[in-house]
Amino acid sequence: MRRVLPLLIGFVFVPAALMLAVGILILVFGAAPRDYVFGGLILALVATTLAGSGAALIVVQREARVARLQTDFVNKVSHDLRTPLTSIRMFVETLQLGRLSDPARQAEALGIISAETARLSSLINRLLDWARMESGKRRFQLQRQPVAPIVDAALQAFAPQRLGHPVALVREISPDLPEVLGDREALAEALLDLLQNAYKYTGPEKRIEIGAAREGPTVRLTVTDNGPGIALPDQKRIFDKFYRARDPLERTIEGSGLGLAMVKHIVRAHGGRISVASQLGHGATFTIVLPAAEARS
Repeated sequence: MRRVLPLLIGFVFVPAALMLAVGILILVFGAAPRDYVFGGLILALVATTLAGSGAALIVVQREARVARLQTDFVNKVSHDLRTPLTSIRMFVETLQLGRLSDPARQAEALGIISAETARLSSLINRLLDWARMESGKRRFQLQRQPVAPIVDAALQAFAPQRLGHPVALVREISPDLPEVLGDREALAEALLDLLQNAYKYTGPEKRIEIGAAREGPTVRLTVTDNGPGIALPDQKRIFDKFYRARDPLERTIEGSGLGLAMVKHIVRAHGGRISVASQLGHGATFTIVLPAAEARS
């Protein structure tokens, strides 16, 4: 942008200003009807030039922003891939050189290798899932599904992460929920992403609430946490791909910037919508609204 702006000023805005002055002078001092026509055409040309330049500048800014986000994403993913690979290589070399003669230490090293391998596999699968979504190759099997089993499947997948730190988890499911038309695995994946996101961004006293309730012809799924909250500018872009909050403290937390974008993709594929409500210092509530199956039949 620093290179583009001087070019726009020198080759677009300055000539446009001169043409604008000429057009105004013709309109002011012109006497013949053709003078007014020429003056009007010049002003129209200036307005079109400025409007087109402004639109081009906006597009360039957006592309530059996406390029920066993509660069940050590549750097972050490269770091996330390198970290487990370094651990795996180090422990494999240690075992190969016979530096761990104690069976207990060997078992510990193998456990770390297994955990880091699973972490690496999870990241790669996530990237592949995103690539399929972006290319439109991921297909969802839409069937009538009760909501409670979807929530419970997400909670079951979330259970291993809760072992690392105690979490006050509240589950509130309304008894009169209608079925939704959806892919059970994909919807559970979306809820799991929201649960993991809430887990990452809450402090030592973690409290997460997950709920489901009927709202007219729709089903409303919510995940609420007691984290630091999300600033309003970030709320507007938090579902964009590669985007992460600008808070430098949050940048120390692991994440690729794809989780919420993937949730948004899944929800939209089910004809629903997702939103966030938050105040700084008062946590955040993510809401998924899905049409009831009976409303879509």
